[in-house]
Amino acid sequence: MTLKRSLNRNEKQLLKNSKFADKIVRWFNLHGRKDLPWQIERTPYRVWVSEIMLQQTQVTTVLTYYKKFIKRFPDIDILANAEEEKVLELWSGLGYYARARNLHKTAIEISKNYDAKFPSSFDRLLSLPGIGRSTAGAISAFAFKEKKPILDGNVKRVFTRLFGIMEWAGKLSVEKKLWEIASDNLPKTNKYIQTYTQALMDLGATVCKRRQPLCNNCPLQSECISFKKNLTKDIPISKPKKILPTKEIYLLVLDSNNSYLFKKKPSKGIWAGLWSMPELENFENSENWIKENLGEGNFKILKLGKHKTAFTHYKLNIHFQYISIDTLKLPRINNYKWIEKSNLKSAALPSPIRKILNTFESV
Repeated sequence: MTLKRSLNRNEKQLLKNSKFADKIVRWFNLHGRKDLPWQIERTPYRVWVSEIMLQQTQVTTVLTYYKKFIKRFPDIDILANAEEEKVLELWSGLGYYARARNLHKTAIEISKNYDAKFPSSFDRLLSLPGIGRSTAGAISAFAFKEKKPILDGNVKRVFTRLFGIMEWAGKLSVEKKLWEIASDNLPKTNKYIQTYTQALMDLGATVCKRRQPLCNNCPLQSECISFKKNLTKDIPISKPKKILPTKEIYLLVLDSNNSYLFKKKPSKGIWAGLWSMPELENFENSENWIKENLGEGNFKILKLGKHKTAFTHYKLNIHFQYISIDTLKLPRINNYKWIEKSNLKSAALPSPIRKILNTFESV
């Protein structure tokens, strides 16, 4: 049976009474991460880029992408003046591509409306594309030393375990309570807000991990209800599962002279703005499609396959035909191009497409 708890006033004050902020700041000074690239040279622009990249992505994955991104787009104006496709190329493989498109849109807006200076107002930050309450709070804390709460996935895990909350943290009523906790237990002054915010993130990422949390290393062990009741394996509660529908798509992987034929996806929908393969309703008419769009060149079907992936709202089966063809002709329709295999690494391709192409190395 699932235990549902409401936080009473005394429980909400638990952290204040235990000097929560002081405890995790002291812990961070001894054990926290202090050499991340966006910490070393901290500017509003760099903080923003790092926070967007870190949404739903681990630090270890972000590090390489962040360094390349900052090298290519070192400031707001350069990013704003770049083509969206160039931004997507550097983002390729990081996933959640709406983040990259929103990053570009925000750069354009700041360059145009704020004289290329990042707005320090929390409300103005919230109005920018791709910036929600927690991201705005992190930018405010790190870039402008403002006392604003954060509530990313790591922080939610810390608070739900600390209070023994056995409800999904994404539930509106639970999330509201968590925001109250986050707000009530900020440091008394702005002096340590940067350290406190990073400490809270690090505690969730490195100690209060989802699997096998290191409770003996936690500065909050004596207050943690989940630890006291042996519930750390059960909390946080996972999102209630629902049966996802499955969609099928059929792609032609056309290989000619060490190049693949790609088609740019529309600006909205799956893989918006990225390069995928020609898509058919099924493979019954693939030969006719090739003849009608690429002429009468010789071609040979070398491999059939299927790749499974999933999105938030549905599962996707990607069926593909790998075909060798002796022409580099382009279809009359726009948004097609041949990309040499040597240039694929820098191309703006969806991760599932990359994985499919990697299977052809031995073909």
